[in-house]
Amino acid sequence: MTTMHGGLKGPDNMHVPYAWEFPNQAARETGVGVDASGIGKLARQLDDNSLWMLVGTDPVMWKAAGGGGGFESGTRMLFQQSTAPTGWTKDASHNDKALRVVSGAVSSGGSVNFSTLFGRTTTDAFTLTTAHMPSHAHGGVYARSWEGTAGSGSEYWLVKPSTSSTANAGSGGAHSHGLDMRVKYIDLIIAQKD
Repeated sequence: MTTMHGGLKGPDNMHVPYAWEFPNQAARETGVGVDASGIGKLARQLDDNSLWMLVGTDPVMWKAAGGGGGFESGTRMLFQQSTAPTGWTKDASHNDKALRVVSGAVSSGGSVNFSTLFGRTTTDAFTLTTAHMPSHAHGGVYARSWEGTAGSGSEYWLVKPSTSSTANAGSGGAHSHGLDMRVKYIDLIIAQKD
């Protein structure tokens, strides 16, 4: 009976693309059935269809060789979907934040949620006080007259200028200005390789 090429498995069958199959990362890292004679040969991890090369046996060590999800455990990536793909865990510790690219160490900060800031359609209300206005005064000149008599008994008018200020006016109420910061966006999630 002829053995089909796809059925040739195991470390002694060099014509197949991989020598071992493991159901997941944990099983592969345990390395049951692996020994030093297999160094340089490949294993297939079935849960994400990735390929791994055996590079050491004391302890068992693998190097990603391609295929599905050959990312190191702990790798973090962005995904444009609501749930993490198989083999990844969604990180929900960050929510409603913008992304910032930096050349140095990564950090996080700020105090206003993305949706709050970019959902604004007016500025915050603001009330002017005397401290916000330049120093100034409002004044005026008007004529004031009264009737008097001279020693001869004839009447006359005296006109005397007088100064005064205008009365206070205004409500002291707050005001705001129109503003549209509703920037277009696309939602992403952060997920970490299991």
